[in-house]
Amino acid sequence: MAHSCALFLFALIATIFSTIAVAKDFVVGDENGWTLGVDYQVWAANKVFHLGDTLTFNYVAGEDSVVRVNGSDFQSCSVPWAAPVLGSGHDEVVLTTYGRRWYISGFANHCKNGQKLVITVLPSQQLPWSPVPSPSPSSSPSPEDAPSSSPVPAPEAAPPLNAPSATVPRRSLLPKKLFKIIHRNLIAV
Repeated sequence: MAHSCALFLFALIATIFSTIAVAKDFVVGDENGWTLGVDYQVWAANKVFHLGDTLTFNYVAGEDSVVRVNGSDFQSCSVPWAAPVLGSGHDEVVLTTYGRRWYISGFANHCKNGQKLVITVLPSQQLPWSPVPSPSPSSSPSPEDAPSSSPVPAPEAAPPLNAPSATVPRRSLLPKKLFKIIHRNLIAV
């Protein structure tokens, strides 16, 4: 019993540390934050987003908002009636599925004036000793993320994880919020 508990604890700690080592936090717009006058496509151009990473949208609460939309709503700057609108002024979005992600400002004409962001989230790549499996490369994004008439191109397929040229460290799927809960509980023990 004690031996199996120790193995479970080791696997849990290994998973947590693999997440710590590789998940990234991206502050959208860096020091400018989420505001008018920033070209978010230029900002995102040299960044690589993976499952488990976090986007942080910083802005003045009550003067802006963030809405995740699909490709056609992104193009037309439309906020769907059922879309959740984030408005805290410090919104953290954990990237939990791969494929295209579209975000717009839901405030006045901000989107039409360029306050919108499209990114491609790549599947996680794990460290070899991580017990969390990575998604199958053949799995497809959810239907809501693949608009039928959007001119935005589909995400490129990720190279196979066993490809000889793959030098990117493997990534864990464990979301950061789950890590925080587990970490708090382990510290309390």
